[in-house]
Amino acid sequence: MERLISFLNIDDQARQEARAVWALIEDHTDEIMRDFYADIRRVDPALIDGDTIDRLATKQKEHWKSLLNDELDQSLFNRMSLVGIKHREVGLDPKWYIAGYHKIKLRFSGHILASPLSVAKKISLVSTLDRFVALDMALALSSYSSWLVD
Repeated sequence: MERLISFLNIDDQARQEARAVWALIEDHTDEIMRDFYADIRRVDPALIDGDTIDRLATKQKEHWKSLLNDELDQSLFNRMSLVGIKHREVGLDPKWYIAGYHKIKLRFSGHILASPLSVAKKISLVSTLDRFVALDMALALSSYSSWLVD
């Protein structure tokens, strides 16, 4: 995992910026998750029921908070990999996982870009968000691929 973290240039500065990203988006995550799951229901109403949406939205918010604030340790990596395992178990095609992450990342980026920060700081924070999203997706998708190989 350390090689992946190094490859993505996630250093102490990036970890500090990730916490700043969370501070900017935290108050918007409930709305973003609600809209995200409403979009899923619009595309496939049978996919997720209302009770499941509430549970998943809460889990999503906890996940993003943890990803952007917690130490990048084995416990976090295990939780990130478990996302891929759970998605595989319910039969979620990786293309939908990737597309969903794209939609959420766009909303998060929009809130960063709408902040009163300098343009340079906004660019830096969006770049940091991209690195953490890439880390998360890499670990989750490796669960998919290891299952396909097995």
